Amino acid sequence: MRINNNIVLTAATAILLACGGEEKEAKKPENNVSQETNEQVQPENSKTYEVVAEESFIKWTGSKPTEDHYGKVRLLPSPVEISGNLVKGGDLIVDMNSLTVEDIKDEEKNAKLLGHLKNQDFFSVEEYPEAQFMINESMANDTARLVIGELMIKGISQPAEIRYDIKRNGDVVVLEGVYVFDRTLYDIKYKSKTVFGDLGDKFINDEIKLEFNIVLKAAKDAPM
Repeated sequence: MRINNNIVLTAATAILLACGGEEKEAKKPENNVSQETNEQVQPENSKTYEVVAEESFIKWTGSKPTEDHYGKVRLLPSPVEISGNLVKGGDLIVDMNSLTVEDIKDEEKNAKLLGHLKNQDFFSVEEYPEAQFMINESMANDTARLVIGELMIKGISQPAEIRYDIKRNGDVVVLEGVYVFDRTLYDIKYKSKTVFGDLGDKFINDEIKLEFNIVLKAAKDAPM
């Protein structure tokens, strides 16, 4: 039986193209970026920094229909790994005993709210004296930086993605940004309208806003 050469050539070409396409797909590099940032992060040499506790703080703001309350918490010294302008690793540890209320000037009313925030209705500070953000990775594009990790409050860990800005001045680095979290995810349900449906306008919003200013200084034994 005579075989048409054109048919053989066409079939062979199709097979080669299919194999070539599979090989190209297999060699495609992984894109180390989330959909939100959409840019691959290039590896750089990392350097270890230390949180400067006396200069770092997080401002918290909680709200209800009639008013807002705010104050600060402080961080404890801990190492943070930075590569270029990206936070690459480390743990940020919050001293919950440092919690303050700053909007109430009356000492008695201030102490009453502070005690309430520290008791079991809110942060159970005696049982959980520290909160923690454990850094897993960081990503960036031309307009934003995103650090991805686990936020632990009251011993409960939840995934968190936090946008931040970074500023440099010699061997000092400052991280700034805003993050809003849902307190009910951490078993803080006091007067939550999503948990208790009969509160009317006597509820407290689930969202707590955190505005952070974290000062880091190059560790003494870190390579320059």
